[in-house]
Amino acid sequence: MNQSEVERAVARATGESRRLIRRYGFSLMPNEVEPSSDLAIALDCPGCGSGLNAGSASTALGEIECSRCDAIYPYARDELYVADQPPRTQVPAVA
Repeated sequence: MNQSEVERAVARATGESRRLIRRYGFSLMPNEVEPSSDLAIALDCPGCGSGLNAGSASTALGEIECSRCDAIYPYARDELYVADQPPRTQVPAVA
């Protein structure tokens, strides 16, 4: 598979234009590179800004619960990102 085929496949799967996909920089990974097993889907708390592991902090209703803020916030899918390491376990804020 070459770069053009990668861009075309990603554009087809996402419904975006190839130009936009090219700007994001999708590419093939070299065979000798092992993907990290420490990857996690994360998002930032809109209240305090701390990184949250979306797998453990999100609810089925599309909300995120931040133990540091002691609050629940809605989030959109475009706020999610892949973190190199899972965010650290939250420590409650000291008042």
